[in-house]
Amino acid sequence: MTKKMLMAVACLGAAIGSAQTMNTLHVNLPVGAKVGNVYLPAGGYSIHELNNSVIEISSTDRNGVNTFATVNSIMAPNQKTADHNKVVLRRDDNGSGYQVQQIWLEGQDIGFELMAAE
Repeated sequence: MTKKMLMAVACLGAAIGSAQTMNTLHVNLPVGAKVGNVYLPAGGYSIHELNNSVIEISSTDRNGVNTFATVNSIMAPNQKTADHNKVVLRRDDNGSGYQVQQIWLEGQDIGFELMAAE
């Protein structure tokens, strides 16, 4: 893929709290991706905000991967609200895979940018 980013639409829906918080977001990663050094195989995940700067990403598979990530809240370009939930993946620097970079919330003009795995 020649583009640096691949947008993966979170197809499974979400339960969103207020404009500043995300309660639980259910997503389906179409390809495997890393959060920091933790590899998440393609599949279903729940993303839960623990506080203003930490999220937990849990596989919907009972034996799947769970990890934590530090996030920063970010404003949407031009303060445009997202028309659907989505996870933005970017190519690793070495081009061998993907990293989870951002999470955008439907109907919100904010999102989360992942900093590092805990």
